[in-house]
Amino acid sequence: MLETTTVTEAAPGGVNDDLLLVSDRWAILLDGVSRYPGADNGCTHDVSWFVAHLGAHLGRGIATAPSATDMRTLLADAITLTMADHGAGCDLTNPLTPAATVAAIRLSADRIDWLVLGDATVSWLSSDGTADAVTDDRLEQLKGGPVVVADVRRYDSAYVASVRNKPGGFWVAAADPNAAAEALTGSVQRDRVAKVGLYSDGITRLVERYGRTWRELFDLAEAEGPRALVDAVRAAEKADPDPSRWRGKPHDDATAVIARCS
Repeated sequence: MLETTTVTEAAPGGVNDDLLLVSDRWAILLDGVSRYPGADNGCTHDVSWFVAHLGAHLGRGIATAPSATDMRTLLADAITLTMADHGAGCDLTNPLTPAATVAAIRLSADRIDWLVLGDATVSWLSSDGTADAVTDDRLEQLKGGPVVVADVRRYDSAYVASVRNKPGGFWVAAADPNAAAEALTGSVQRDRVAKVGLYSDGITRLVERYGRTWRELFDLAEAEGPRALVDAVRAAEKADPDPSRWRGKPHDDATAVIARCS
């Protein structure tokens, strides 16, 4: 059984495009990909709509499918169903169509299955006190992408359109079920895991930018609750002497799921 504690908060002054769904057997975290300012994404729906529909379909699939079903298959099915939810006014061939990163876990009798697609993270604290994590960092591994400075430092939208969900680029859940085959997946033995964490990149910047460890995230959430993770990342962002050195927003939606296995 999974006993979960959660937190989610919009970036200061923004709308929260993250979504979390939990049960006693599975947990899902989705991080909606922000729309590029001024760029046409071909869709009549906002990111929150897309995330809500994708999350509902994925959660239903995990809840009802046999535990042996490949998590990538469940994600592909959820993407296909979400595509069908779009209306005729949506151009799903647009490479900037609404999208999300995904982190998910599923508990079975002897193992915990995990899936990561896009820059979300699944981490686990082992019974011996060590912590491991899986992050899909293919976006960060892109070489030579043009960075533009407008509202924030980000890759140029035309460049993103040329490498999103393309071989040699990076992968997110959008309007191509084949992207699910590119998700990172695996399993860990249930009896070797004390806790599992699912984090959006608004939380993982504590590790990736500000020097915390995955074990420290578990320790902080245990001592003060998962809300403390958001407080810590906001404090680190505020104290950052040069936030413009990072590609991406100075603040982001921050979401965490901490699940204890019992």
